[in-house]
Amino acid sequence: MKHTRILLTALLLATTAILTAAGTLSAQSSAPQRPAKKFIEYGWDVPYPDQVRQNIRAMEKAPFDGVIFRLCEWNHAFDPRPWDEAKLKPQFDDLAAIEWKTFTDNFLCLYAANNWQMDWFSDEQWNVITANLRLSAKAAKIGRCVGVVFDPEPYGDNPWAYAGKNQDHSFAEVEAQVHKRGAQFMTAIQTELPDARLLTFFHQSLFAELLDVPDVQERQKRLSQQPWALLSAFWNGALDAAAPGVRIIDGYEPAYYFNNREAFFNVYHLMRQRTLALVPPTLRTKHAVTAQAGMAIYMDQLLALRQPPETFLSFYLSPEERLRWLEHNVYYALTASDEYVWCYSERMDWWQNKVPDGAEAAIRSAREKIGKGERLGFDVADIIAAGNRKMTEAANAKKPPREEPKK
Repeated sequence: MKHTRILLTALLLATTAILTAAGTLSAQSSAPQRPAKKFIEYGWDVPYPDQVRQNIRAMEKAPFDGVIFRLCEWNHAFDPRPWDEAKLKPQFDDLAAIEWKTFTDNFLCLYAANNWQMDWFSDEQWNVITANLRLSAKAAKIGRCVGVVFDPEPYGDNPWAYAGKNQDHSFAEVEAQVHKRGAQFMTAIQTELPDARLLTFFHQSLFAELLDVPDVQERQKRLSQQPWALLSAFWNGALDAAAPGVRIIDGYEPAYYFNNREAFFNVYHLMRQRTLALVPPTLRTKHAVTAQAGMAIYMDQLLALRQPPETFLSFYLSPEERLRWLEHNVYYALTASDEYVWCYSERMDWWQNKVPDGAEAAIRSAREKIGKGERLGFDVADIIAAGNRKMTEAANAKKPPREEPKK
């Protein structure tokens, strides 16, 4: 009897241990995981669907998780002209035929260039605009994209300015109308893409100098005078309408110019916390879940490709030092982002193999270290400081000699 009790006790303990372990494994397997870091390509080499379809195997040899591409002709978010879906069908067919393999996170691009005098107060225009946006989202869905990129930069007439426009309405009235349009924009996108990733290059973080102004009325007054005054209300509207699966990513384009690791972490705090000053209190909990912090890499800035080159820091670095700076920025951009980093270039072309020597290897090195949880292993502070000294010396050498005052 004693031996039986001992055996039963042992079996009970063993069973308990097994169940506990199983429960632990189950809990671990069901626990949410941090999103993997994604590195996305964009630039003047932005392709159209037919180009992606024809060249995808070669494109996927580049060190990215996806590409930002665009529809031919139909790619402006604020276009009040009705789009003909029949004319889009050839591009839809190309999108459907793309055989993605390693490019898992691809985006269709939309621009905010206001070429047709979009009116925030015109319901007639916005009925057309939202129908067009649904076609854009349909194209992204057909192409198995994870979402849409929205570049709000006004190439031409500025839709975001309040000063000089809408003067028959108060700033608060115009903000309320733009909030409504932002919600319509988001609703149109997520009708086809209920779990859309909406990557934007400029978000609430654009207004960093206003966020710590304690007086709300003074802050709003200063905001109304900004060239981008209405952008904040647009993004609050998009956030308001966003479905539970949607994520809105602040791509933070000013990260182009970072030259130290601290800058990446400072702007992460800016995007995740300080920008809440411009988010209505009723949306702040939703913001914590829906909004993500992204980062940007500007290849031309880091690799002495901007013109004229002697006016930029990278010109005063050696080729090896430029590559170290590139690897440094890719590493810390990925470290500090929630999920996405986008890589931008103008005077190079990934798809035509026109890439500076060593650039791809530098990117792959940074990504490999991130993937393995390794440290970067070096700093660029001395490189940057020496380059800045050389640039200052060069600028001083160009200054005309100082004239002595006449006696």
